Amino acid sequence: MADLYSIMKARALPLARTIVLNPDEDAFAAIMSDSDHPRQTHFLMMLEGVIPAEGHRRILLDGLAHEYAGVDGWMAYVDRECE
Repeated sequence: MADLYSIMKARALPLARTIVLNPDEDAFAAIMSDSDHPRQTHFLMMLEGVIPAEGHRRILLDGLAHEYAGVDGWMAYVDRECE
């Protein structure tokens, strides 16, 4: 079975690169580095246009939270960022 997180991450990469604008930077790391920065809001708002299925977006967001923030899922990341 294919790794759905990797597939969703590859599908969202062009959007992330468009938002970050620096081709030498890890776009997802930049987006996840500061939840108060507008780039994360823009990414989340535009993500539905790139990944229409809610379940697939959830796989991506949970994976990003785990990979870049070291938490078990997107909601854990949100909870941590809201503290």
